[in-house]
Amino acid sequence: MTPAGGASPPPIGEALGVGWKTLQQSPAPILIGMLCAMVVGLIPLLGAGLAFAGMMKVSLKALRGQTPEPADGFSGLSDNAIDHVVMGLLQLAGLLACCVGVYATQGLFFPGTLFILDRGMTWEQAKDACLAQVKPNWLEWTLFALVVGLVGASGAILCVVGVFVTAPVAMLAMAYAYEQAFKTAPATA
Repeated sequence: MTPAGGASPPPIGEALGVGWKTLQQSPAPILIGMLCAMVVGLIPLLGAGLAFAGMMKVSLKALRGQTPEPADGFSGLSDNAIDHVVMGLLQLAGLLACCVGVYATQGLFFPGTLFILDRGMTWEQAKDACLAQVKPNWLEWTLFALVVGLVGASGAILCVVGVFVTAPVAMLAMAYAYEQAFKTAPATA
């Protein structure tokens, strides 16, 4: 459970380090699962939330010592696809505030996608859990999402190829933050 003052993300360096080590342990299954999720991301307007759910499913399985499968990248298209779309739109809502607000809303709501995947919540329940548990430490989560997002996107500088390393590391770091902050049991992903 989380403390009364809300949950805090782990140190950014620790999360990125765990992401890197996890990627090194089984790079092929992680990259294949992430690529499948990126295909889902091609769906106009709605794809971002669905792709993020797939990437988080791949990341949770890898962090928990399970081997991600290509189908995990498509998990955003499951029975609760609407929940993933709404959580994705909540994360992107900050774009309305001169684009920089997206970091604030992503920091606040990205754990919601993991609540849906891991705990079977609806988008309303996940939103409420984020507001109750993440919002008290909103600045920490926002800085975490900003820095990890910049690391994830930095691979594009290396002729785009680097993003196939930096993006999975960032996704694994975000899933690790969820695992650490919300102390989930490693039963299912």
